Amino acid sequence: MDILSFSTIAENIKKEISHRCGLNLSQTRILLYFQQNNNTALKMGDLATYLKISLSTLSRQLQQKKTMELVTITRSETDSSKTVALNQAGLKKVAELKKTLTEIEKTLFASSTDQEVTEFNRIFNILLNKTASQNHFKQ
Repeated sequence: MDILSFSTIAENIKKEISHRCGLNLSQTRILLYFQQNNNTALKMGDLATYLKISLSTLSRQLQQKKTMELVTITRSETDSSKTVALNQAGLKKVAELKKTLTEIEKTLFASSTDQEVTEFNRIFNILLNKTASQNHFKQ
């Protein structure tokens, strides 16, 4: 197996999301996080932790013009923290993104049986769990 093919598949999916939804990877990750968590407002530091990125990286991502159109950032009245949640445009965009992801998935698995898709998902989740539990690959 050519393990680097995962990168090719990921790049093609990112290009398709960009083409159909006008989103980059960081915007996609932010939208999907909030979609999966019922758009619960979060402090920026907590969001950065959940996305596994630094606070400064998240701050830069949130300052992108397109991202700013999709989120509401509220400054705390009691401390220096800021809270982030999707606004109406973000909720609309996440619905568009989910539809696009479903269409991409259907295209990728068009010639596969339900059993093959189930087995692929099982193996893929095992691989994800293994790589997520390791900080780096051991040689």
